[in-house]
Amino acid sequence: MWTVLSTLLLLWAIVIASESTVDFIRSVAKASSLELLIIRYDYCPDSWLPELYASNSLSVVLQSASSVQPRHEEFSRALHVVCLPRYGLHEEELLLQALATSLEDRRSEKCLLYLTNRFANPFAMDQMLRRCYELKMLNVVGLIAADEQRFYYRYHPYPEFRVERRTLQASPIFEEQFPNMQGEPLIVMPDQWHPRSVVYVDRCTGKNVLAGSVGRFARTLVWKLNALQYAQTVIPGRFLNANALRDLVKRLPIDLPLSVSQISDVQQRPHSSYPFELTHICLMIPVANEIPVRDIYRHLSSVGNVCIALVIVYAYGLVLTCQRRLHELEFYFVDFLLNDRALRGVLGQSFQLTNQESGSTSKWIYLVLGIVGLNISCIFGAALETMLAHPPRQFQPRSIADVRRARLPLIVMEENLDAVADLQLPVLTVNASEYIRLRYEGNTSYVYLTSRLHWTLFENQQMHFSRELFIYSKDACLWSLALLTFELPKHSWFEAPINKLILEARASGIYQYWVGMHHYDMSVAGVASLRDLSLQQIQRETHETGSALRLIDLQWIWLAYGVLTLLAVLLFILEIGWQQFQAFALCSDLVYC
Repeated sequence: MWTVLSTLLLLWAIVIASESTVDFIRSVAKASSLELLIIRYDYCPDSWLPELYASNSLSVVLQSASSVQPRHEEFSRALHVVCLPRYGLHEEELLLQALATSLEDRRSEKCLLYLTNRFANPFAMDQMLRRCYELKMLNVVGLIAADEQRFYYRYHPYPEFRVERRTLQASPIFEEQFPNMQGEPLIVMPDQWHPRSVVYVDRCTGKNVLAGSVGRFARTLVWKLNALQYAQTVIPGRFLNANALRDLVKRLPIDLPLSVSQISDVQQRPHSSYPFELTHICLMIPVANEIPVRDIYRHLSSVGNVCIALVIVYAYGLVLTCQRRLHELEFYFVDFLLNDRALRGVLGQSFQLTNQESGSTSKWIYLVLGIVGLNISCIFGAALETMLAHPPRQFQPRSIADVRRARLPLIVMEENLDAVADLQLPVLTVNASEYIRLRYEGNTSYVYLTSRLHWTLFENQQMHFSRELFIYSKDACLWSLALLTFELPKHSWFEAPINKLILEARASGIYQYWVGMHHYDMSVAGVASLRDLSLQQIQRETHETGSALRLIDLQWIWLAYGVLTLLAVLLFILEIGWQQFQAFALCSDLVYC
């Protein structure tokens, strides 16, 4: 009697607690904050539609069960409901494949499978959920018509595939903390592109350690997923470019390729994570060299300086000529053009006053002329000594047009060749290893493409050099805003936890901490250069030019001396010739007379 009564009470409790399938669909959509319902309605019960249309909280879209057309781009995230007829395993697999094809780039969207055959058993649901597991469709729950008012089914991929049967009232319906990998390995492959990704061998444990901002992100993700970090066989220091890493992902079961790259193709967007790094990519331009010592004299004897000196000489020549005219002394036009006293006074040389020029006015004029000459001599000497001690630099390129004018070659890798094709610069293509070697050795013969992250690291290192080697010009940027993302494997179900961790790392500031640890990580790995890279350039310049003044450094002085001496000789010859001509003319006149 008591057994029968207990059974009746249990059945009554199940009836009270049970709810219709439509109510369960509504609760699934509400719990997931979804307002769109896409139903593949070919095999669904006819009683669903009136109840679903009566709800004002859900928008309903009907599709054919075999449709492979993806949902419209303007649609928001949706709950996909698929009714399976259970006529045969092959037919149901075709319908699941059609669903997976329509969700080609959205395998993480939530789905509900409904087995309409009332004679189906849980084993049939196990087969359907296993097929979803193989198709990388993670957020899937199932209902069986035989017990649709009591239970629903979902699967767990870790530590091994397992189907769980739960009551309709159990929550959450979809596992929120997915995936809890329960110690299973997360297979990663770092590109070892310093400083973001650094791999080195721990001296204590002998194991490979991932460091850098990308490596630390991977270690944090492993901790969040309760996974066991596992990398394929990695050789520390071996760089992988984007194309090589992409090929490895296609051939090997890699869960997360540890490489950030810029989205250059629209087709990459569905397989890319949220931007991990926001940066700008500009040219790292070598600092201009100092001008040769021989050019210093040419700079001091520039056209402007010579014109100023001539104006001063002619001004004092005019004053002295006018002064002679006021005293009714003999003067000539040549005294204005080539006044030897004004010229010697400006050059700071002495000369003797005649009795005719011993007046107070002449003395005051010559006093001012001597002060001007002293100032000019001091200014020239100070400028010469300053430029010899600290020579000015040659033209410093700061924009792409300046680099083109200076004809500096740009070093790029093969995969970046298309990005710089329109710059009209001389380009040298190298592989990744050679590119890294040239840039980290501070080879100032080339221009490099560099992100803000790498420049910050190099700038901190450059502060300890004897001199600057490079500048980072924002006037020579190829991308003022570059979004660097993880390019994930196709149908990766780690996209959601990766995006969530990226947002959390940026919001909490831990990303800036990872970036600040770049120099430490590279120092521990033994790949950070602690030597002064500018010493090589200083030694090379010292070897080429020497520390003492050489004969070739006086090139422009010797040239000016030779030209002026030749001009003086020519004038002297002309003067002698002119005197001979005048004497000959005078003799001719006397004979004629």
